[in-house]
Amino acid sequence: MTQVQGLIINSHGRHFSVEYEGKIYQSTAKGKKTEYVVGDEVLIDIINNDQASITDLVPRKNLIYRSDYYRSKIIASNLSQLLIVVAIKPNFNIGFLDSCLLCAESSEVTPIIIINKMDLPESAEFALKLRELYANTLGYQVIELSALTNCSQLEELIFNQQTLLIGQSGVGKSTITNQICPNANAKTGEIAKYETSGKHTTTHATLYHINDSSDLIDCPGLQEFGLYHLDIEQIAWYFPEMREHLGNCKFHNCLHINEPGCQIKKMVDNNLIAASRYAFYSRIINNLKTKKHY
Repeated sequence: MTQVQGLIINSHGRHFSVEYEGKIYQSTAKGKKTEYVVGDEVLIDIINNDQASITDLVPRKNLIYRSDYYRSKIIASNLSQLLIVVAIKPNFNIGFLDSCLLCAESSEVTPIIIINKMDLPESAEFALKLRELYANTLGYQVIELSALTNCSQLEELIFNQQTLLIGQSGVGKSTITNQICPNANAKTGEIAKYETSGKHTTTHATLYHINDSSDLIDCPGLQEFGLYHLDIEQIAWYFPEMREHLGNCKFHNCLHINEPGCQIKKMVDNNLIAASRYAFYSRIINNLKTKKHY
């Protein structure tokens, strides 16, 4: 057998599609109980023209994953940016957006917020409010579009980048994927007016080559994005509005919840930090306080 280095472009449970020199090999993991994910570079033993065996993992640059109280779920690896797709319909969750931003900050991956479905009448006011906080106050890049008609704004953004497309179910990620990469044929779904939550139209993560230097990973729609794997003492550093003020509290180990002499709490009281963002921060801290330590 010949051992070479390939790229995981698709996964179904413990079965993976690994690309090597333009050819796809259906592969399973051999030996070690390493978890593999789309975006991983791996060593494979080629068995025949169609099959290979994954023998080892090439060290990752980064790894995006989510976790709840009991378990974690890896999503994708070796990324340079995260496109977070949101929309007023079917059911916008600001906590999900904040979680994705926190994940990107902690993974040192550039986050970009994509507001989709701008063709809907109610989207204008929705986008204005998001832009005021996330772009004008926090400094994140925000793009507004209607994926059904035009995604040309994204072409320059994803050039020479390894991009993960992430969002809640029903926000139009698969439509964006099909616009950017017409050969993807990602399944899309219509969201009926009476529905309050989206349907999963993508069932597994898939990597698409846009060109020789640009890749796009579309992953299944999510409803929750847990962050139980993060270090409680590092959380404040992942909030750009807090970062430059850390170290100005009375106590060096201040968690900015109930401690006296807290600079962050003072800023919240003076409306210098958005109440919604601080509420999200407090919720994350309280969740991590309940985490089991082994």
